Amino acid sequence: MGTEEIVSILAGKQFCPTNIFVPVELNYSATFSLFRLLPNLLPVLFIRNDLRSTVKETYKLLNHDDIWDQRNMAFLSIFRKKHLLKNDLSTPLLRCLTLFDLILLSVSGMIGSGVYVLTGVVAKDFSGPSITLSNLCAAIACLFGALVFAEFSARIPKAGSSYVFIYESIGEMLAFLIGWTSIVGGITSLAVSSRTWSRYFDSLLNNKVKNFTTTHIAYWPKLEPPFSHYPDILAFDITMFLLLVMLIGLKSSKWLTNSLTIINMLALLFISITGFVLGSIQNYSPYCPYGFTGVLKGSSLLFYSYIGFEMATVAIEEAKNPSKTVPGATFLSLLFVTILYSLAGASLTYLVSYKSVDIESAFAAAYGSSRWPWARYFISSAVVLSAGGNLLSGTYGVIRFMYAMSNDGLLPSKLSYVSPSRHVPVLAACLSCIIISLLATFFDIKDLIGFTDISALLAYSTVSAGLLIERYSTILPVTDSHYQLVSSNDTDVDHNIDQDVDQDVDQGVDHDVDRNIDHNIDHNVDHDVDTITVDYDKYPFFTLIIRRLLRPCVPIIDQYSPKKLAIILLLIFISNILVLAISFQLTYLHRHWHLILIVLCLLISFIILVLFCLLRQNVFTNDSTLLFVCPGVPLTPLISITIYMFLMVSLDAHDWLAYMGVVAIGLIVYFAFSYRHSKAAATLQ
Repeated sequence: MGTEEIVSILAGKQFCPTNIFVPVELNYSATFSLFRLLPNLLPVLFIRNDLRSTVKETYKLLNHDDIWDQRNMAFLSIFRKKHLLKNDLSTPLLRCLTLFDLILLSVSGMIGSGVYVLTGVVAKDFSGPSITLSNLCAAIACLFGALVFAEFSARIPKAGSSYVFIYESIGEMLAFLIGWTSIVGGITSLAVSSRTWSRYFDSLLNNKVKNFTTTHIAYWPKLEPPFSHYPDILAFDITMFLLLVMLIGLKSSKWLTNSLTIINMLALLFISITGFVLGSIQNYSPYCPYGFTGVLKGSSLLFYSYIGFEMATVAIEEAKNPSKTVPGATFLSLLFVTILYSLAGASLTYLVSYKSVDIESAFAAAYGSSRWPWARYFISSAVVLSAGGNLLSGTYGVIRFMYAMSNDGLLPSKLSYVSPSRHVPVLAACLSCIIISLLATFFDIKDLIGFTDISALLAYSTVSAGLLIERYSTILPVTDSHYQLVSSNDTDVDHNIDQDVDQDVDQGVDHDVDRNIDHNIDHNVDHDVDTITVDYDKYPFFTLIIRRLLRPCVPIIDQYSPKKLAIILLLIFISNILVLAISFQLTYLHRHWHLILIVLCLLISFIILVLFCLLRQNVFTNDSTLLFVCPGVPLTPLISITIYMFLMVSLDAHDWLAYMGVVAIGLIVYFAFSYRHSKAAATLQ
């Protein structure tokens, strides 16, 4: 039994002794769907003793690779990638968002009712008047993530934010889980936010709506959580209003979002100015009552009031000139919010002593006891409007996540239907708002949404890891003076494939393909290619310095695939940081062992950083290829991963339990539906 017969068996065809020609589709099918071919192969395993070598030779002819290097393809298929075309700006959505609109959308995603609560908690129990320092530390932590998101937004002008960035850089299953938890977490948190808005609004009316509902409509005092004791009519009304706003189209609804955001920013600016007018400098003594440890603990709490800084990347498919405006909007919105938060916190502790701050209603109570008691009503109204604006931006984000995942086949295709006249994902908007309204009306799940913080932090960490993989995905062959890089219109196709190989394969010539070539050639790309020169001196600063200092190690490192080494180092780094973060929580350990463990983890992290800097990065001399490049790689993504993992470990166990439950349901959905309907799978076949 020869090579031709095995080819025929694997293809499920009748064997023909004539000169067999392996079609292109068989090549890719055999390579990327090995598990489908095994049933055809198993019946002949006992025919000849030399079948193993024959099959090995056959797959080498088909794929220029050993079958035994491909035996895990069934497992690796869950890491298949999206493969977007370069500069593909086509979309059924309407590109109507300017830089100004994107800034306000991102600000709206960050500024919610939470800032009015968290500021009081941190000022009283953690940092005191030094809450400004806590805000700055939290903003810096967000800045590292914003830098990573900004580069991805310059690379990929498609909706989906962290979901699509992870899909493009790491793979499908992890991207699905991030998107799935973002949708579930977004819907549940929006339901809770709707009830919060309802309570704030009803408090302005002296709880008349609640009293009317419990007296004349329905009241169920014996129901246990998560069920509500009464139907929240106001929460239902606000979600239905959100649905109407979403359905009229972004071009019209953005004016409402912008107006609410501007009012919220003016309210914080009012607090920032009047607090210093009405307060006393004596309230700043002592300035840092809990020490620097309290400042850091406060910053870890205040970080959650910055979640949403990536909202501009969610709207990237509706932005004008997205590769330029989205990175700019991400940074400017983060800057504006940091200034407003810092000034508002400083003003609060200047207005009243940090010991006298009311945690439940910090700003309203502070102004109520000041010379301007009327201002408390203005502050209460600002809280209502702030929560409303945050609901609008949050609902928008959930709908766009649904649209992006449905567009890729990971959710039912009907959810990606876009109205030709309004340019809105109609079914996605209706489904999300109906679920939110039902949860908000009949359920009280405020204690079950802690997993949404885990989902956001894990998404930020995974996007940072994806950027590292992207930066080291291209292998740059060494020449005498520079690196040569082949760039195609498909941004994920490996850039150093020798163009002569394809011709020799068609002629039946067997080549020993260099194992350093990344085998991610799952698309038969026939686009025109350009040659781009990459100079050694154009490496990022840290890479350039380390490679020069450790010059003898460079030839050894360059023998291996940068992408594979980067993935290995990344896995080790994440495991090491996880141990380090847990060790900080285990304060009951013996002091000496505790210290040794921390020092050892820090040493391993430093060694990994040095090894990362030794790897060759995908860096171009013509900087016009990307309008924004994240500075300080690999240091910036590694710091980002470290910060977010520390925050994740500090969250409660029941939050992790809820998150794992959502992930388990997501895995069932993925393998039951998404894996089979994925458009990436259809592309591979």
